[in-house]
Formats: sequence, C-alpha cells, structure tokens
Amino acid sequence: MKKGWSIFFGVVIAGITGLTAISPWMGWWLPKNLCVFGTETDDLFYLILWIVTFFFLLTEGILVYALFRFAGEPGRRAAYFHGAFSLELIWTLVPAVILLFIAFTQVQAWNRIKVASRMPPPDQIMEVSARQFEWRVRYPTDPRFLGQDALKENAGAVEAWGKEAQFDDLRVVNQIHIWEGSSVRVHLKTRDVIHSFFLPNMRIKQDALPGKTIPVWFAAEKDTFNTKYNEKTGKWDEPTADCDLACAELCGWGHYKMRGKLYIHKDREDYEKWLKQAKEEQDRHAVDSAAGQP
Repeated sequence: MKKGWSIFFGVVIAGITGLTAISPWMGWWLPKNLCVFGTETDDLFYLILWIVTFFFLLTEGILVYALFRFAGEPGRRAAYFHGAFSLELIWTLVPAVILLFIAFTQVQAWNRIKVASRMPPPDQIMEVSARQFEWRVRYPTDPRFLGQDALKENAGAVEAWGKEAQFDDLRVVNQIHIWEGSSVRVHLKTRDVIHSFFLPNMRIKQDALPGKTIPVWFAAEKDTFNTKYNEKTGKWDEPTADCDLACAELCGWGHYKMRGKLYIHKDREDYEKWLKQAKEEQDRHAVDSAAGQP
C-alpha cells in the first residue's frame, strides 16, 4: 500500500499532462490571436511553457520514482548525509542561465509592445478609465483625431485631449471600438483602486495605477472584424467572436462583473458610422435629461 501512493501520484501527473496536451484540440487553450504582435507574445509563452513543462516532468518523475523505490520498509534506516555542493551549484546555475536566456529573448517584444517611445504613430486614440466596477471609454469625435496624418498634424491637441475631456467627446461603458488594421493608442487611467486592462485576443494586459496615465497600444490584424451593422435594427450586433475586455486584477467585491466587449469594425468608414450614431444617441439622451424626460 505504501508504494500505492507513488502509483496514484504518477497517474494524477500523467492525467494532468495528457489533458494539457489535448487541450488545444478541445478548445481549452488560448483565445484566438487577433493582434499584429500577438505571435511574438505567444512565442514567448510557448517558450516558457516548454521549459517549465520539461522541468515539471523531470522533478515530478524523480519524486514518483523516489516514492516507489524508497517506500518505507520495517527495519531499514534512512541514509543521512550533510550537503551536496555540486548538486546545489547545478540547481542554482541552471535556473539562473534560463532566466537570463528568457530575459534577453523577450527584450525585443517588450520594447515593441510596452515602451512608449517605440509605439507606432496611432490611427485612433481613446481614453479608458477604470473604476469599480466598469470600464468608461472616451472617444474623440473631432475629425482632427481620426487617422494617422491628422493626429501627427495636431500633436499638441492630442496631448491636450488626453489630459482633459472635451465637450464633444463620446462616452460609452464597457465597449472598445476599433477598426481592423488601425494602430490604437489608449490613455489608461483608474479612478479608484488598481485595475488591470486585459484584452485576451489582443494579448494586452496592463495595470491601471491611481494617479497615472499609462499609454497602451495594439492593432487588430486584417480580416478579423467581428461586429456587423444590422440594417433592420440600425444597430451594431454583438461581436461574432468572443472578444472580451476584462479586469485581471482583483479590485473588490464586484470584480467578477467588470467585463466589456471588443468590437472590431471592418474599416474606418464603418467605425465612423458607429461613432456618429453613438454620438447622436448620447446627445439625444442629454437633451431628454435636460428636459426632464426619462
């Protein structure tokens, strides 16, 4: 029975490994990548995964073998020895070398994705303000803020827009709207505690810190638009792909419901059509509220 535990742990580990191996074919794996730099992020993930998998199987295999081979027997005394310098040196140097390898491997991707000075010129800007427990998104409706050339020509206006809301801005809750191929620049803020801006399909995860405005960028690949205009209802349907906007930082009792959607329009024209319609709807509600109507 004492050796039975080693068999039990071996079966459990084999089962876990087997389920992990078949998970990509069962739909249990990463969400579909829709971002231009998603492949780089995924490659780093798989590199680390394979390294961790190798050492997990190695150490657990040794553990199961030791449980089986050296199960307790009446009258047998355990051997005792103090220290193993060579072994300790090996298991210190090997992780150190692996960590250095990963550090140098990820530098290029980190610079491209995270370093503000290396972010590409945006085609589209927006402000995402996190709060318990929703995402409030502010879009400019002024034509000066649409398109890369316009943004370059109005760099000062763009900076001012990021610092202070404008009277003609569009404000929506829990909706990120972009068009495929556009380079999107997000001014990320939080109004209360730390939140984490997470777009799984864009391979973006960035903490929002109180008192800071953090630049974030991403761009959807071509042929990935996931929302369509419904001519019958005059509205944009829910995304056809399950593109979520989530908070990846425990931020309070309502953390579970801090969830939105990513809408990818097929082109800038379709995006501007949505922007105009949403702005008209916002203005109509503002007029109704001012008139005291529900």
